[in-house]
Amino acid sequence: MDKNLVIDGRTYEVEVMQKVSFGTEAPRLAVVSRQQNGMGMDLVRTCIRGVQHFTPEPHELWVIDNNSPRENLSWLVEWPDVNIVLNRTEPLPHEARDTTHAEPDPDNQLTWDSYANAIGLEIAVRLIDPKSSHLMSLHMDTMPCRPGWLSYLRSKIKGNVRAAGVRMDKTRTSEGVLHVLGYMVDFQLFRELGLDYFPDLPRFDVGDRVTVRLREAGYDVFACPNTLWEPDLAAQIPQGSPLREFGVDRAFDEDAHVIFMHLGRGVRKSIGIHTRGTMVEEWVRLADGHLLV
Repeated sequence: MDKNLVIDGRTYEVEVMQKVSFGTEAPRLAVVSRQQNGMGMDLVRTCIRGVQHFTPEPHELWVIDNNSPRENLSWLVEWPDVNIVLNRTEPLPHEARDTTHAEPDPDNQLTWDSYANAIGLEIAVRLIDPKSSHLMSLHMDTMPCRPGWLSYLRSKIKGNVRAAGVRMDKTRTSEGVLHVLGYMVDFQLFRELGLDYFPDLPRFDVGDRVTVRLREAGYDVFACPNTLWEPDLAAQIPQGSPLREFGVDRAFDEDAHVIFMHLGRGVRKSIGIHTRGTMVEEWVRLADGHLLV
């Protein structure tokens, strides 16, 4: 089914293939993908496999692809039990649409990457059932790694807490904001408050203002302990576990189990722009050899 969606004053042409439908109480999970090459495809494939392997609870997984080359999408279109959205319009911020000032290589502009991610999530906001109870954003270089991870996060959304995520980013504000790589929000409140995922750089990156606006409205958020900010947490992981020394950020539940991982800079690593830290090949090898077997 083809749709035209007007987002931030621009019309986006999308093709929607909804293969899974649950009641509104089932969380909606939105993964924004950009598959420039085989490594990008491997990242998205691993993310989908991780979600499906470790998420027995009812959920709708939506993959919103941001105008990847068509030849890289056939495997995704054929994947069962995943709702697919193919965005055919290149997502560019206003300044990038002015060709007199645009840089020749958009992959060198982090602001463009953030905006594109926000557009993918805003597409999801417009396509999921408006009565859905919860929406969770996910980066394509993330991987759940323990059954019950989704229910655990959802259990934290109660009372005054209206969003729960796998990592608090402490670089933006003194209180920190939930990082858009993996957080679930009360979607009905999201709509009631008129929230969105757009960045406001340099102060706020994509998805940051959701946390800020929730707090301004008198609500709170929950974040898992994470090794990015507390590296000593890795000592809680059992000796011999492949996750103990793995150089990615790992999120824990309250019983010290690793429930979720994030590679970091996955899109940029897949196209060779970012070459530090754990790389895509190691990430996929861990998934194939230890987690998704």
